[in-house]
Amino acid sequence: MKVLLLGGGGREHALFWKISQSPKLTELKAFPGNGGFPPDAIVRPEAGLDLSNLSTVVDYVRAQKFDLVVVGPEQPLVDGIADALAGVCPVFGPVKAAARLEGSKDFSKDFMDRHGIPTAQSQTFTELAPALEYLGKMTAPIVIKADGLAAGKGVAVCPDLESAEEALRDRLERNVFGSAGHTVLIEEFMAGEETSVFAICDGERAVPFLASQDHKRAFDGDQGPNTGGMGAYLPVPFVDDALMRQVQEQVLDRAMAGMQADGSPYRGLLYAGLMVKDGKARVVEFNVRFGDPETQALMRILDEDLLELMFQAAAGSLPERPLKIRPGAALVVVVAAEGYPGSYSKDLPLKNIDSDEGDIIFFHAGTRRDGDRLLSTGGRVLGVTAVGPDLVAARKAVYDRLKNIDADGVFYRKDIGEKAL
Repeated sequence: MKVLLLGGGGREHALFWKISQSPKLTELKAFPGNGGFPPDAIVRPEAGLDLSNLSTVVDYVRAQKFDLVVVGPEQPLVDGIADALAGVCPVFGPVKAAARLEGSKDFSKDFMDRHGIPTAQSQTFTELAPALEYLGKMTAPIVIKADGLAAGKGVAVCPDLESAEEALRDRLERNVFGSAGHTVLIEEFMAGEETSVFAICDGERAVPFLASQDHKRAFDGDQGPNTGGMGAYLPVPFVDDALMRQVQEQVLDRAMAGMQADGSPYRGLLYAGLMVKDGKARVVEFNVRFGDPETQALMRILDEDLLELMFQAAAGSLPERPLKIRPGAALVVVVAAEGYPGSYSKDLPLKNIDSDEGDIIFFHAGTRRDGDRLLSTGGRVLGVTAVGPDLVAARKAVYDRLKNIDADGVFYRKDIGEKAL
């Protein structure tokens, strides 16, 4: 199969690494890629690809006769890339109507309520005055969410009413998040432990991977600002068979049936962000693509052909069996530029970290090549991954390697996976 992978972050590098192992693969191209991808695999600028202009993608896919397009980031899916490529090439990713599960928090909440998927209570507002009136009747902590895509920064967990009011004013009055914040949700705070369950979907069935746990805060001890994710591990000790049955029946199956009933069968990757308390899970949010950095850990222990699974999902024909997972554990720690998720320096030199070292694999997130040099381009720069017979071994392997990392101006959390131990 000839495959085009769209995206250029750590998630896409991990997907590229895994797809490359498929015996069914004849050619794999990526756009825009990053410094970790083989240079000859990256689509060159003269091809004219622009992910904000879907017609350029359609023209390129048609001309190059790809057999499958794999979409990594959410924005092209929300924009309707799967719809644009209908009749041209199979796509691993949902159609635009289904991608509203991530593209609109309001749509997603209404979808969950209509189809009996457990989640927090919320109200939606487009005007500040009624939002503040409703806020005054609540008790803290409170969650304020921008309706649209906001680069992972649209959700504020507010410890008191004053900070919640500021979050509302940022969205509805100060226009901090642009059009993404013109509609907001005020939501009850859900206490518990967070976990993520990804499922590969073929329109009728959702087949889950192992649950994983991300670490969103920038600093040790879950301190500091929210980020796109500073590390993840799996398996998660508090996610047992009973909890996974509940997630399958009350979240994944109901989401698949709901999408079918609404006329938009869901194909691709469905990400359920969950809050678990007293052995029960409620949905914090749905995403419509693989999560980052959980994917970097998941790819290390998936024990089957990812490309075949993606093609079967796109074709509506997943096998009726669980996914094959290697025994043991996997862990990823994100190396970020100092200052992230705020302003940060770019073009930091990265040395002696560009290779597959067996148990240790560096997945590149924000890097580029300049001749023989590897330089940083993003806030999240690398994901350092390891596998082991258990979490203790995987964790030790990653942190032993990080002690010898050769890069100035970067930082990483020292406690990824610590809660599980």
